[in-house]
Amino acid sequence: MSVSIEAEKALPRFVGLITQDIDLQDRFNSVDDINSLQNLIKSVEPVLTGAALIPLEQATRPPKILVDSGYTSQKIPWRLLRCTGGPLVLQLICLKSNFAIWIESC
Repeated sequence: MSVSIEAEKALPRFVGLITQDIDLQDRFNSVDDINSLQNLIKSVEPVLTGAALIPLEQATRPPKILVDSGYTSQKIPWRLLRCTGGPLVLQLICLKSNFAIWIESC
């Protein structure tokens, strides 16, 4: 089953939260392992259940379907991508690691 449109709104909402919250940006910049990433995401937006550390090459290659992109107040690059025929994905390029975050399908 695919993710509902309502559930997908959690990603843009999440972007809105992190782009203005310096403490949250500091926390993302300090994450360097998947467990810390998952715990941080759960503490902010429990609906976001999918997360992965990704290589810089993946985080910077041209996306097929770019939905939105920008920088946080601390200059962390982010972008929302639509996977071909799939979910909306948020990618963040932080100081210690790069992340992909999404809502897993039911």
